[in-house]
Order: sequence, then structure tokens, then C-alpha cells
Amino acid sequence: MLRITLENGTDAATFRLEGKLTGPWVNEFERSWHDFKDRTPSTPVTVDLCKVSFIDSEGKKLLRQVFQQGAELRAQLMTKYIVDEVTGQRNGNGG
Repeated sequence: MLRITLENGTDAATFRLEGKLTGPWVNEFERSWHDFKDRTPSTPVTVDLCKVSFIDSEGKKLLRQVFQQGAELRAQLMTKYIVDEVTGQRNGNGG
């Protein structure tokens, strides 16, 4: 299960994810992401992964796309490794 909360401020927005970014929940977050970006394409967005306990390969692919579309990914120790992988900070690409 994944809980998706969107905090839309005046200058920026934050998606807070809680749970597992896996299976059908990847599609749910992708829909939420595209809906938001279609409505407000220039708004800076942070994706807070601090309360995510697991991310599967499809979740990683989506996070990579979200990052490439300009989102900042925020993580704590448990998800930091995956965020570094998604953003190119691992595997000799700067980290």
C-alpha cells in the first residue's frame, strides 16, 4: 500500500509518499504526478520518500523519470541509496 499526499504551496509543491512504491501503486503515483504536472508544469516539486519502506524496479524507473522532469527527491537513510542510484550519484556518475 502507498499513501500519496500532495502539499501544494504557493511557490512549490511536495508529494509525500508513505509505504511501498511497488506494483499498482507505481501506476497510482505516476497518474498523480502527471495530473499535477499537466496542471502546473512550472511549479517546483519535491518528492518526499522519507516514509517509503520499499521501491521495486518499476518504482525506480518512475522516480528516474520524475527526477529527469525536474523533481527534487528527498530521502532518509533507508531510501537514500535508491535516490542516489536514480539521480546518477552512484555507479561512477558523481558519487
